[in-house]
Amino acid sequence: MKNRIFYDDNCKFCKRMIQRVKQLDTSKEFNISSINGKKAKTIFTGNYSFLRKKTTLILLEGQRVLVKGNALLRIFYLLGGYRKILGSLYILPGFIINPFYKICTWLIK
Repeated sequence: MKNRIFYDDNCKFCKRMIQRVKQLDTSKEFNISSINGKKAKTIFTGNYSFLRKKTTLILLEGQRVLVKGNALLRIFYLLGGYRKILGSLYILPGFIINPFYKICTWLIK
């Protein structure tokens, strides 16, 4: 089963990261969609509707949902190669990783 990535298409940092993922994803492991698209509207309903209001990346990996920095690092981990070293940091809690993610989104406007 393919992993699904949702991204905010109004966020320049998110768009840059998605462009990079598309370049690196030679095995087509990811389905990529906008957070504002039809697929996101059907998936993120009920208790998950708040995710559509965030400037973020969301990774759906089976039953697991990762957001922001943890999602980006897990994507790097899944892409493999040397990126797996950096990507292994996805296991750190969000309160440690997400401030760095927010700084990146703030710097790339």
